[in-house]
Amino acid sequence: MDIESAQSIGAGVMVLTSLLGSYYLALRIREYHSGARDSENYFVTQSRLEHLRGEIMKTVSEAAQDLRTLRTEIREDIRSMQRQYAKAISEMGELISRNSQNISSLAAQARMANQRISELSLKTDKLAMKLKD
Repeated sequence: MDIESAQSIGAGVMVLTSLLGSYYLALRIREYHSGARDSENYFVTQSRLEHLRGEIMKTVSEAAQDLRTLRTEIREDIRSMQRQYAKAISEMGELISRNSQNISSLAAQARMANQRISELSLKTDKLAMKLKD
């Protein structure tokens, strides 16, 4: 087989394939357009459009109501959190106040204990001096 004849055979096969493909495509288009059309599936009537508009408006109003409800719940949650925060701050203030009172009381007791220890050590030193003499 000659290379020139192989090229011409290949070109012929490609042309034949293209022609068959376009014939098949033309048959498919003809079949699609020749079928009976159902007007309800292809065209929108005024009543269907109004029905769709009503459904959309209903959905929008429900979403708006849900949004209002969520905003109300968020406001209530924020107020609750603010009350809890204020309560926690006041309790913390009370704890700090009690803690500072306890610390000052312990500091006073420590001063008194140090004073008594120093007095006791002076007395023991005096007794020790007397015993040595």
